[in-house]
Amino acid sequence: MFKISMVSRVVLVAGALAVLLMLKFPIWNIYLTAPQYPEGLEMKIWHDTLTGDVHIISALNHYIGMRAISVEMFPEFNYLGTVIIGVAGICFILGLIGRWWSALAYYLVLASADSLALYDFWRWGYDYGHNLNPDAPIVIPGMAYQPPVIGYKKLLNFEAWSLPDTGGWILMGLTTASLIIVIWEWWSNRKKRNGAPAKPASKTAVLLLLPLFFLQCSTGPRPINFGNDSCAFCKMTLMDPHYGAEIVTKKGKVFVADDVNCLVKFIKSGSLAADDIGGIYVMDYSRKGVLLDVQKAVYLRSEVLKTPMASGLAAFAKLEELNTIRASA
Repeated sequence: MFKISMVSRVVLVAGALAVLLMLKFPIWNIYLTAPQYPEGLEMKIWHDTLTGDVHIISALNHYIGMRAISVEMFPEFNYLGTVIIGVAGICFILGLIGRWWSALAYYLVLASADSLALYDFWRWGYDYGHNLNPDAPIVIPGMAYQPPVIGYKKLLNFEAWSLPDTGGWILMGLTTASLIIVIWEWWSNRKKRNGAPAKPASKTAVLLLLPLFFLQCSTGPRPINFGNDSCAFCKMTLMDPHYGAEIVTKKGKVFVADDVNCLVKFIKSGSLAADDIGGIYVMDYSRKGVLLDVQKAVYLRSEVLKTPMASGLAAFAKLEELNTIRASA
């Protein structure tokens, strides 16, 4: 098999060393919100322990028959550190070899680690959410409380988010980067065989822009679940799909508001530090379910608009759409 470029080799070797950062940073994050906990509850999963509001979450889970959460219930904590070091070592050697087959093996090692970790998390969540104490204070026949493996899920009056934390993003980012290198090197070698060498500058640009992709993908808007989501400020359930707003933190947590008034009041309340905000979005009045960047939207204030909190404000993507509504108001 052919050799890969020096840029790709450096990225792979550096990536192998970056795997060791998973020993220093949390790998996964579970975040819960409910009307009685507007500030949210958080549990961080490290390679060898749990931190955050573990005792509060465990106490709440007791009422619906779930077992107490403890480090002891995760046997993986006894060997996960060794696995991380082993994966880093294997990837380091494969990166030094610098052949296309070794780059492919590098990707397969990381992809296997990703898949096994997600499966193990799903397996634990299934057992934890289904094997309930029949004598619990609250028993709902047929109800299970399996947390989401990744993404969002509604569990009674709690909203649960399960997302990678710093260590998890590192692993997933390196897996994707190694796949891009495998594809790029194969394509580059194919072009060289056909007499058209690839431009190294283009390759470098792709690799340098990759981290920006991961930074952006965690702060985009999440669809508002009208009829279930509660306003972070006034605690009312969002009902009108013409209105609504949300704040997404840099870690991917979401706070929704039922109209612009509550959005502004929530920001002014100081419940969320300005430096933690990754994006602010408002509902497009003309397009059901579409959220707009708050700075790119245009706004109409009218007493005719029956907004949830009497702000009289509606957001639009285009000035022409705003003028149409204003003319009919």
